[in-house]
Amino acid sequence: MKTHKSLLFILITPPLLFAWAQQPQGQSRGGRSAEEYIKLLESERRVEGLQVNKVIEALKVKADDRVCDLGSGSGLFTRPMARKANGKGVVYAVDIDPELLKHVERAAQEQKLANIKPILASETDPKLPEPVDLITIIDTLHHIGNQAEYLKGLKKYLRPGGRIAVIDFSRDWPAGHEKMIYTVNDLDGWMTAAGFKRVEQHDFLDNNFFVVYRYCPC
Repeated sequence: MKTHKSLLFILITPPLLFAWAQQPQGQSRGGRSAEEYIKLLESERRVEGLQVNKVIEALKVKADDRVCDLGSGSGLFTRPMARKANGKGVVYAVDIDPELLKHVERAAQEQKLANIKPILASETDPKLPEPVDLITIIDTLHHIGNQAEYLKGLKKYLRPGGRIAVIDFSRDWPAGHEKMIYTVNDLDGWMTAAGFKRVEQHDFLDNNFFVVYRYCPC
């Protein structure tokens, strides 16, 4: 059963969700076209594996919140967060792949989600236009180089009391990710060094940790 679950997770998990290293266009999608990659990101199995609806509820996005979906990909989490932030809120879909951002923008228009704002990031900076209440980093942090420094740089993009939520692999990493492996203890160390404190931990995902931090300048 354990082997079956591991193989299933490898099948439903995209190998390069948000590759920060400089690569030729398309290589960051594992050689797939944007259309093929979007189908993978939006697959029913992946939605079920990441328990998207349950994660969205746990994030407690409020109607007037400003949110950054860092590594937004196809917008799988961007769209439901935008529905939660349906007052005066906004959700910034941040990615380094312009083709994926075009898809996010088209889907937002089709679903009348005017509060989704695509942002083309660089490898070292999400380039947000303003501080936000929540930054989500879902299946993404393992692709970012020098995570400790990158996470320190996110402080300037948080409003007072703002949170950073991280979801990533906890046990069975997909093939090809061997050099990207890190643990939640590594993450705690990076976040503590950056001035953050872990304030929540959710254990309902089968092969992912889900932790939330808040900046604590103490």
